[in-house]
Order: sequence, then structure tokens, then C-alpha cells
Amino acid sequence: MHISPHLLLTAYILLMHGLTTAMWLIGGRWMGLSRRAASEWMRASIANGAALLVTVTEGGNHSSLQVMLACTLAVLGAASLRRGLLSFLRMPHTTSDFVRLIAGMAAFNLLLCAPLGWPSLGIFASCLVMVALLLKCARETHVAIAREFRPGTALASSVVLCATALVFTLTSVAVLMGQAGAQALLPPLEVRQVALVFVTAVLSIVVAFVQGYIVVMSLVNRLHHLSQHDSLTGLLNRRAIAQCLAREAHRLQRFNEPFSVLLVDIDHFKRINDLLGHAAGDEVLRQVAQTLAAQAREVDRVARYGGEEFCVLLPHTEHEGAVQAAERLRAAVHRHEITWHDETLSVTISTGVACATDPNEPMDALLRRADDALYRAKAQGRNRVEVANPLAA
Repeated sequence: MHISPHLLLTAYILLMHGLTTAMWLIGGRWMGLSRRAASEWMRASIANGAALLVTVTEGGNHSSLQVMLACTLAVLGAASLRRGLLSFLRMPHTTSDFVRLIAGMAAFNLLLCAPLGWPSLGIFASCLVMVALLLKCARETHVAIAREFRPGTALASSVVLCATALVFTLTSVAVLMGQAGAQALLPPLEVRQVALVFVTAVLSIVVAFVQGYIVVMSLVNRLHHLSQHDSLTGLLNRRAIAQCLAREAHRLQRFNEPFSVLLVDIDHFKRINDLLGHAAGDEVLRQVAQTLAAQAREVDRVARYGGEEFCVLLPHTEHEGAVQAAERLRAAVHRHEITWHDETLSVTISTGVACATDPNEPMDALLRRADDALYRAKAQGRNRVEVANPLAA
């Protein structure tokens, strides 16, 4: 039984672009991928697949309308690919520019080049637009991908985009050479058709692979962030601050660099929960967390330590600097008024300060000294800072 190359190419295109479309559909609906990015990449896959299907005809004979429709769909695919990547990276882009571009290319190709029998002009213009879109996308997204993931990922993405742009550049060069020049240098038409579909399909697979890798890395980063941060306040959680404390303790042992720890507790938090409800308590926790994070230095680490208690790590800070930092945090929280429905809440905090200067002091002992100082601050009237007793000799 003989199967025509036309049917094989059609089946190949439907399979490859059907799989990539399904991948983005599943990712957007059920795997937490940005729905906007997924929808753009779905549109790119569908448009590119449709462009190939339009050009795959028995005998390789295409009307001007078919060629111009394929060119317009290819431009739509390239533009959607760029928009999807920008959406995924949360970078700005406008729908109006996208609509104008696609409408302009559709009008140029379908209303001018197709009726007048100028397919070469339409192909050349479409290739130039796609090259510009792909190179612009590579330039726009390289730094963002490198910053969010790693330089190697950014390089792979840029190389794939530039390779795709190169294919369209070569296509535009072949168009400039004209029919006679192309026939002299290129294989027969049916071979070119198979080669074009093969190269385009391979590039589609590679693009989808790179996009998928970026998506997986994003999900891994998100899971890592969730494992290190408190879901209510967005601060580091107890596990993450314990790791930070261990690193500072190691630095103290190696380089004799002191650090300080603040244990912070919201005063009368149970009363807020009892009088206004747990939703109000959650809002107080969020607002206090935001205030502490805003007042902390860039090198400091602020964590929710449990319940209404917070831990602030102050690297390279001894007693005097730690007390000043604690007073700054206390005053900032006291000044900050929290509005809850019709209520205006004034919240205060109590803080225990402990400074680590002895490399031999266990971390549990340091935190216990800070906790004892916090207990004294609450026992002596709250809304105050107490310094831990010195480490016993």
C-alpha cells in the first residue's frame, strides 16, 4: 500500500502541532502555568501548524492566496510566540500593537499581494517581519530569563529564537534570488517542501522544548519559594531562617563576624483575634510583616517564626546596632495604623535582642537568650526592647 508524501507530511504536522497545542492547554488549565502565556503559545502552535498545512499540497502547486494565507499565519505564530514569552516573564506588551501588526500583514498579504499575484513580495515582507519579531524577542527576554533562571537557559532560548530567525532570513534571500536563481541552487520543489516542513517542525519541537524547560524551571522556583516562605505574610518561614542562622553561625566561627537576632512578638494579639476575629488577626500579621520588612536593611532577614512571633537576623551587627535596629522596628510598627472595616488598630511589639559574639555558643542557646529577653520585655509593660543577658563565661 502506497502512502503519498502529502498525507505523511499532513499527518506529521497534525501530530506535532497537536501535541504542542495540547501541552500548552494542559499547562494553562491544570499545571499552574500562566493562562495568558499558555493561550498565546497555543495560538502560536495552531497558527504555525495551519501555515504548514496550507502549503502542503499534492505536487507542490500553491495559489497566491494559499501562499499569502500561510505567510499571514506564520507572522501570527511568531507574534504570539513573542507575546507568550513576554506574558510568562511578566514583561509589558500591548494588545493594540499586536492587533495592528496582524491586521496590517493580513491586509498586505491577502488584499494586495494575493489579488495582484505578488506572492514573492508577500513572502519577503512576512519573512522580514518574523525575523524582526524573533530577534526582538531574543533581545527583550534574554536578561529576564537569565535573572529569573540561569544564564544557560537564557542562552538556549536566544539561540533557538535566532536559529528560527535565520531560517526565515534564508527564505527571504531565496525569494530575492528569484525563481531561476532558486532553482539553480536549491533542490527540486517537492524536496524543498519536505525539507521546509521538516526544518520547521524540528524548530517547533526545539522551541517547545525550551519553552517547556523554562516553564518547569519556573514551577521548581515557585515550589522552592513556597518551601522557604510563609504563605500568609510572604516572609521567610522558620525553616528558612534556621538555614540563614546556621550560615551566620558558620561565618562567625570562620571569620569572627558577629551577628544579632531579634525575636519580635505582637502585643495582645490574642485580644485582637477574640474581639475582631481571625481574619482581622491575619491582616494584622500581614501589616506588621510588611512594616518589619520595609524597615529592615537589604542584608537583614525577616521571618515569621510562629504564630504572632517574628525573627529578624541582623548580619554584621553587634549590641548597639542591634538595639538601634530593634527600636527602629518598634517605633515603625507603633506608628503604623491598621484599618479593619470601621476599626483603626494601633499595634505594638515587644522585642528581645541577643548578639552572637562567641563562636562556641550553640544556636539554641542564642535563641533562648533572645527569648528570655522578649519575655522580660512583655513582663515589663510591652512595647519595648530588652537586651539579652551576656553569655555566661
